[in-house]
Amino acid sequence: MIRFVAIGLFVVLVITAQIAEAIPFGGSDFNPSVMKINEDDYLGKTVPDIKMIDESDNRLSLSSFSKRPLILLLIYYDCPNICPLLAEDLASAINNIADLKVGSDYNVLVLSFNKNDTPEKAREFHKRLQMSIKSPNVAKWIFATTNEEDIKSLTKAVGYRFFYSTEDRMFIHPVVYIFLSPEREITRYIFGLRPDPFSIRLAILESAKGRIGKVPIASWITLACYKYDSKSHGYILNLPFLFASVGVVMAVMIGILSCVVYRKKKSLKNTPIGG
Repeated sequence: MIRFVAIGLFVVLVITAQIAEAIPFGGSDFNPSVMKINEDDYLGKTVPDIKMIDESDNRLSLSSFSKRPLILLLIYYDCPNICPLLAEDLASAINNIADLKVGSDYNVLVLSFNKNDTPEKAREFHKRLQMSIKSPNVAKWIFATTNEEDIKSLTKAVGYRFFYSTEDRMFIHPVVYIFLSPEREITRYIFGLRPDPFSIRLAILESAKGRIGKVPIASWITLACYKYDSKSHGYILNLPFLFASVGVVMAVMIGILSCVVYRKKKSLKNTPIGG
């Protein structure tokens, strides 16, 4: 029995490896390491009280949100794909959190890391988001811009690295939601698209109390499944990574099954015949 299972899994591994090698992926100067944030280096640290200007030309600072926990979303307003999705997915998750309200229990700040973005661009991004996500929550979000010095100060404090790809003519940046306590302490990172409402709610509650939370492994898997493709100018499923993951799972299954069969045979061998 074990031989047939092993042979079957081996055949599947060979097929998936061949498929992975045959899939064409466009070249890009995208460096996956830019998306990784070493949480242990930043969790619990206080971010600087930077200045910013919102879409209505009001001057604000991070300390303006000191009474409530804050969800910080770092994007740029001309982004053609991932940034709008990040905002839409967060809005969708928040819509499923009935007991916590934006503006009274927590705040959401969407801040551009592009020094060339303007309050007008922030206003246009906000308008497009409201058109795509029909929700009163989005109306209470803050959309803002800031200067280059404060951008560098904030992104360095939270471990958020980004760079401009001249090949693809767009910014490459992490896919992450950052949670800050009312004292501007970093309490949690949630990586990847389509955040789970339960995880968002838990992160808000933890941030309100200043508790530090680590990102679940599943979020890293979600993040690793995305790869930037210069041909389509967007993020796509990293199929070779997925196939490799399937291979690892199958190898583990073979090992477990082998152990079970071995122990069963050993047990039968040691059992006295005839009672």
